[in-house]
Amino acid sequence: MSTVYQSLVAVEPITLIATICNLLIQMFIVKTFFLDKVKAVLDQRRKAADEEIQAAQTAREQAQAMKAEYEQNMADAKAKANEIVASAQKTATLRSEELIGEARAQAAQLKQKAEEDIAQEKKKAVNDLKNEIGGIAMEIASKVVEREISERDHQALIDEFIENVGDAS
Repeated sequence: MSTVYQSLVAVEPITLIATICNLLIQMFIVKTFFLDKVKAVLDQRRKAADEEIQAAQTAREQAQAMKAEYEQNMADAKAKANEIVASAQKTATLRSEELIGEARAQAAQLKQKAEEDIAQEKKKAVNDLKNEIGGIAMEIASKVVEREISERDHQALIDEFIENVGDAS
């Protein structure tokens, strides 16, 4: 029994040479028939991986470009919004100043018209008063001519004149 196990553990030169030849033949067959195909598959996988990496880099660059464009658009939109707000404020200020100016002009016109009306009414009142005073003076003169006036009559005529002027005004 020990010989059986010894043959399994022992190194025989013919078996060793046959195993090496067998290995060399297998390597030759693999190299001849399969190595080019394996290299082609590996090259194809490498190429696909490189393409994916390149596509990822391109996508990243596009994303960064889109981000920059988005940020630029946002900055432009913010600037435009600020410009619109400033324009609206300026327009509102101008419009309010215009309305205030119009209101002041209307108030000045109303004041001038009121002053003119007051002056006209005053002239009318003075003219009416003059006419009435003239009429009263004529009455007094006619009464004076009709009779001779004593001091007491003179005082009564003055008081009557003052009462008539008071009633007229």
